[in-house]
Amino acid sequence: MNNNLLAEIEGLTLLQKKAVEWNEGPLAVIAGPGSGKTTVLTLRIAKLLSESSNESYRVLGLTFTNKAADEMRNRVHRILPDEKNRLFLGTFHGFCASVLRNHGSYIDVSPNFTIYSDSSDLKEILKEVLLEAEVESNRSMYTGNNYLSVIQYLLRNLIDPNETLEDVVTDHELRNNIAKIYKGYWQKLEESNALDFDTLIFKTFLLFNKFPFVAKHYRTIFPYVCVDEFQDTNYAQYSLIKSLLGDKNKNIFIVADDDQVIYQWNGASNKRLNEFRNEFNPDIIQLTDNFRCPKSIVSLANNLISHNKGRLLDKKPSRSAKEKEIECESNVVRVREFFSLSEEVEWIATDIKSKARFSSTAVIARSNKLLNKAFEQLKTQEIKCSIIKRKNQFESPQIYFLHTLLRLANKRNDEKFLGEVISTFEYINRLSENLDKEAIIAWCESNDGDYLKGFYNAIKDKGYDEKFINALQLELVENKDFFGFVKSAFEWFETISKMEEDNEELKELYSEEKETWDKFIGNLHYKYGTEVVLLSTFLQELDMISKHRDLEDGTCVECLTIHSAKGKEFNHVYLLGVVEDELPSFMSKKQGEESIEEERRNCFVAITRSIETLTLTYSNMYNGWQKSPSRFLKEMGVL
Repeated sequence: MNNNLLAEIEGLTLLQKKAVEWNEGPLAVIAGPGSGKTTVLTLRIAKLLSESSNESYRVLGLTFTNKAADEMRNRVHRILPDEKNRLFLGTFHGFCASVLRNHGSYIDVSPNFTIYSDSSDLKEILKEVLLEAEVESNRSMYTGNNYLSVIQYLLRNLIDPNETLEDVVTDHELRNNIAKIYKGYWQKLEESNALDFDTLIFKTFLLFNKFPFVAKHYRTIFPYVCVDEFQDTNYAQYSLIKSLLGDKNKNIFIVADDDQVIYQWNGASNKRLNEFRNEFNPDIIQLTDNFRCPKSIVSLANNLISHNKGRLLDKKPSRSAKEKEIECESNVVRVREFFSLSEEVEWIATDIKSKARFSSTAVIARSNKLLNKAFEQLKTQEIKCSIIKRKNQFESPQIYFLHTLLRLANKRNDEKFLGEVISTFEYINRLSENLDKEAIIAWCESNDGDYLKGFYNAIKDKGYDEKFINALQLELVENKDFFGFVKSAFEWFETISKMEEDNEELKELYSEEKETWDKFIGNLHYKYGTEVVLLSTFLQELDMISKHRDLEDGTCVECLTIHSAKGKEFNHVYLLGVVEDELPSFMSKKQGEESIEEERRNCFVAITRSIETLTLTYSNMYNGWQKSPSRFLKEMGVL
C-alpha cells in the first residue's frame, strides 16, 4: 500500500479506520457534523484504487456538488498522483451526462445534447408548451413556476409522461392539464435534443432499465460505488443507484446522516436511509466523534435533535472530540434578544466589527429576506462581506456573450441563442445602430441556415476588433479550434474591461466570473487530460457548474442561508431570526410535524457549522409583527 495512504490511515480513529478498510458488501457510515466523513470517503476510495494495479479496475464516487467532488478528487490525487484515470468522482448529473454521451443513442439522445441548467431556459420551454396545450382552466395559481415545480416533482419520482397521473392528482380537470403540459414539456426537450437536470437522471435510469447490458457495462467498469451525502438522494437518484448495481453487485459504500436531511423540497427523505437498510441490509458504522464543535455546542445540538421522532432508532448521541478545548467554554454560546430586526442586525454587525472577526465568520439565516437585512447592515458598517447566491447563468455581459456564442456554435439553427448573441454583442460594443436580426435570419435561410455564419457575416466588415473577428471565422465558424477562439475572446474582453473604468460593479462581476471560468477550464483539463474535448462536451460540463465564485481566502464575513451553509464550517457563527414563523417557518407549522422535524434539522445544521463560537439572536418584532422565541431555543436548553 502507498506510504502516503498508510500514514493517512494511521491517523484515523478506530471507527474511521474500520470504515476505510471495509472489504466487500454494503456499508452505511452514519457520519454526523464534524466527524471526518470526507476524509473517510476519500481514503476509502484511495484504498480501493491502491489495492489493484489493474487499469480496468475503477471506482465510482457520487456527490451532490462539484465543489465536494473537486475537493475529494484533489485529496485522492495528492495521495495517489498516478491514478486519476481510474476514478470517476463527480455529481450524479455529471455521471449521467457521461453515460448519455456514450450510450444515449439507444434511447434517441444524441451525444451533443444541450443541458438547460438555468430556470429561464426551462420557463421559455414551458411558455411554449402552455401556449400550445390550450389548457382549459381558470386556476391562475397553476401557471408558470407552479407547473414547473409539478413537472420537477414528476421527474424526480420517475413518473412517465404517458402515465395517467391518477395516483398523483385527484382533481380530474387539473390532472388532465398537468398530464398535457408534462407530456408537452418532455416532447419539447426531445425535439431540441436537450435535457434538464431531472431528465438527465430519468433518461439514464430508463437507459439502464431498457438496455440492461449498458448498466452491466458500467457495473463491470465500476465494481465499487461510493455515495456522499446519501440522505439527500431523491427517489430518482436512489433508483438510478439500484439499477446501476443490479441484483448481484452489493459493493456500495454510503456516507449519510439522517439528522441533516434538509432538501425535502428536492425529493430527499429522512426515510431513505431506512429504505437502504431494508433493501441492502448493510453493516453500519456510526462516527460519533465531532472534531469541529466545542462540547457546549455539541450538547445543544444533541438536545435539539433528540426531539425528532423520525430518526434512526439505534443512533447514539455525538460527542465533542476537539483536541484543544476553547479557553472559556462559558463564552462559546451566546443568546441575544432584541426589540426589532433592525436592532438585531445592527448589533450583529457591531459585534463582528468590535471583535475584528472578519475571517472565518458566517452570518446564517433561514431565509434570504432576513439574510439581506444583515448583509445591508454589514455593508453600512463597512465590513467586508459577501452573500452567497447560487446562479446557473453568467451575468457579466462579456462572459454571458461568450457562453451563448458557444451554444450557438454547437446548435447553429437556434434562433433564441442568435437573439441573445446579438443583444449582448450590441451592449458590449455600445452600438448606436442595432444589428438587424430579421435580415440575418433571412440571409441564413437563403444560404445554409447557419445562424452563427449569419452573425459573422453581419459584423465582419464593421470595424470591430480584427483579431476577434478573424478568430470567430477561423476557429469557431469553421470549427477549427474553439479553445483558441475562447482565448482570443478573452483577450478582446480584457481590452473592453479596461475601457469600462466608469463601471466598477461590472468590472468586478467580470473579474469574478472570469475566475470561475478559469477554474472550470483547469478542472476540465484535469478530468479529460490529453483526450480531445468536443464543443458539445465542453458546454455540457460548463452547464452543470454553478456560476458563482467560491470564496476560499476567508478574508470576509460570509452571509449564507442554512441550505448554502451545509457542508461548511466557520470559526464564528451568528444565527439570526431564531423565532417562530422564521425557524421553524410559518409554512412548516401549517404543514405539520414532518415539516417541523425538517426545520429542526435545519437548525441542527446551522448550529453545527461552528468551530469556536455560536451566537443565537432573535427579536420581538419582524416587519411589524410580534414574534415569539423559537421552540428550538427551549429544546436546546438555552431559554
